[in-house]
Amino acid sequence: MQALLDRLQRAQLILAGLALTVMTLVTVADVSLRYIFNSPIHGSYDIVEACLIVFVFHGLAAVFFRRQNIVINLIDSPIGIRLRDLLVRLADLVQIGCLLLLAWAMIAPAWQSYLYGDYKIELGLPVFVLWILAGSGMVGTLLCAIGALFAGRSVHDGAQLL
Repeated sequence: MQALLDRLQRAQLILAGLALTVMTLVTVADVSLRYIFNSPIHGSYDIVEACLIVFVFHGLAAVFFRRQNIVINLIDSPIGIRLRDLLVRLADLVQIGCLLLLAWAMIAPAWQSYLYGDYKIELGLPVFVLWILAGSGMVGTLLCAIGALFAGRSVHDGAQLL
């Protein structure tokens, strides 16, 4: 199961990297064309918005799977390794709860965008497609966060703490 989740988070990370690359290239090209030829790229705002959604929601999976969240180690030194591992597992549970809450909050606006047939102004892209991109990233992130919780390895066996 861990190998499957590792492939999932790698695929999502590659997708997030591609989205970041497209977002950067479109922004640079749009600004350059706007100032040099006074001819911006039509739909660049919508393209960047869609890429940002992919970057954020698909990029999170690797963070949760590898336990590379931002951590402030105030009490790690005075407590023992077992209590530290327990705190990490507790943090995993809180993270999963927060992700589930976020996923639940995404359902109603996604459904409404589908029912009302909302479209992006410049490209005519259905807003529901953006919600599908965000939702699929959230599902992968949740699976990877749950996989990190049940990894069965200690925090000190390869996961990095800052």
